[in-house]
Order: sequence, then C-alpha cells, then structure tokens
Amino acid sequence: MILTKKETNMLRLRMFRDWFSIVSCILVFVGIIFSIFGFSIFPAKILSRDVLLSWESVIYGSVLIGWGVTLFFLGRLAFRRNDIELMKIMLLGIAVWLIIEAIFSSILGVFFNVGVDFVVLGLLGFPLIKTIQESKKKENK
Repeated sequence: MILTKKETNMLRLRMFRDWFSIVSCILVFVGIIFSIFGFSIFPAKILSRDVLLSWESVIYGSVLIGWGVTLFFLGRLAFRRNDIELMKIMLLGIAVWLIIEAIFSSILGVFFNVGVDFVVLGLLGFPLIKTIQESKKKENK
C-alpha cells in the first residue's frame, strides 16, 4: 500500500502528537512521585539535601503535574489542528521554563537536574520543532 503525501504527513503529525503526549504523561507521573515520596527518592550523591526543603518536593511535584496535564491537552490540540502558531508558543514556554530551571539548578549545584532539563527540552521540543520546520517547507514550496 502506497501512502499519499497527505497521508504520510498526517501519520507523522499523529506520531509527533503521540510522542508529545507520552512525554507529558511522564511529567505527570514524575510529579506524582515527587508529591508522594519527595526528593528523598534520589541518593544524596545526586541531589544535595541541604538545598531542598521537604515541602518543596510537593510544590515541585504538583506544579509538574499541572504543567504535564496542560502540555498533554494543549499538545494534542495543537497537533490535531496542526496549529503552528500554538506550537511556537508552546516551544517558547517550554524553553523558558527549562532553561531558567537549568540555570538555577546549576547555581544551586543540582547538576543532575540540569541534565534532566535538557533531556526534557529535547523530548518535548523535538516534535514541535520538526512539525514547525515541515510546515515552513510546505509554505516555501
């Protein structure tokens, strides 16, 4: 079975939507873990205990849950509508969030989180960037 260009684009869009949705669900899951168990699940070698207060893990976890749920539904909407403007806004919000978090994590010596921030930025940013780029290519043709 040979797919048309439109069908191929729809499949790619669906794949990126699913990818984005899965990463968003992982954020929610990690937020739940942090809310319930706190940051004490990390060994002291990875995460310095003197930097964190115990209630911070609940705050961080709940924000992560809310952000993950927002990204899940917003991402599905953006990919379903192929809304490039919304994807650009999401990409900017995600980049600002993770870059600022990485800067302050680095200042506070939580270097493990700097790595996590850039991995999450890549995982969430990749499908958005690829879809935006493909849209620009179509416009230029």
